[in-house]
Amino acid sequence: MESAGPRDTLGMSQDELLTYFEELLILEATEAAAQNKTSVEDELVSPGFASVRASASYFIQLITANNAFIARFLLDREVLPTDPALERPAAPVE
Repeated sequence: MESAGPRDTLGMSQDELLTYFEELLILEATEAAAQNKTSVEDELVSPGFASVRASASYFIQLITANNAFIARFLLDREVLPTDPALERPAAPVE
């Protein structure tokens, strides 16, 4: 996934995570289909892939919550700038 420029979030957004997850799931289903001599569509609706897809939203919410926790941690320690106009904090002078 490519970045479209400066971000105001730490890590991927929920939509980006879901899109990336779907891409990974299709890659895995493609490999399974080749190995099992079935179609990608058949693999994606199989119980294993269906259960992984069903649980993904919980994991994506967990990752998003963890990203917010890390961002708050870094903001509280002034590692990240609080002014969105700033790209990064000034480097310390030695």
